Amino acid sequence: MRCNWCQKTIIRNLTMPEIVWPFHLDEERCQACSELLTPIVAGCPTCRKAGSSIPCQDCLRWHKIYPTYNFQHEAFFQYDDAFHQWIHQYKFLGDYRLRKTFVVELRHFFKKEKFDVICAIPLSKERYLKRGFNQVEGILEAAAIKIEKLLDKKVNTVPQAEKNRSERLITPQPFEVVATEQQITGKRILLVDDVYTTGRTLFHAAEALNAYHPREIRTLSLAR
Repeated sequence: MRCNWCQKTIIRNLTMPEIVWPFHLDEERCQACSELLTPIVAGCPTCRKAGSSIPCQDCLRWHKIYPTYNFQHEAFFQYDDAFHQWIHQYKFLGDYRLRKTFVVELRHFFKKEKFDVICAIPLSKERYLKRGFNQVEGILEAAAIKIEKLLDKKVNTVPQAEKNRSERLITPQPFEVVATEQQITGKRILLVDDVYTTGRTLFHAAEALNAYHPREIRTLSLAR
């Protein structure tokens, strides 16, 4: 079997379940790749930002803008150089094999947390045609997570990675709701993105959906 990040061969003894049911062996990272990543073990209790044991300044600012939204975010890893390398290879170089890199973390999360609806942050039509895939849908589908389409991205904005912090924060609302009211009202919804930086994208998505009165909106990203 090969590491689903670096593609190097992993040599180890297989367990009996793996021998009988070998279909998930391509979902494993090698030890060297796993050690490159920095798990978030402590951080802001609201958004998981590292280095803050109380709600961070970002979250306090968002609370002033959205005082009735009970925001709660979860993330697995810090957005450092190693994660930047992975996201660049997957999203911008189009290495679709990397969609399986975080299957273990995603499955573990969804064993603990249950939602009525799971929604990947959408791409604009133009971005999807250029990239050829939605990177968030890819990682969720690789982990066999059922997703529903609640939003469309109605405008093709400049990629967040090409904006500075100030430019990201003033981005206008890019999403429109395409789901029925029955899909949203009273439901516990999870919005999923690849990376949380300023939070602007996820707050825009939650703002659009909150108009239809869901019971709760939580958010998740691979990195923060």
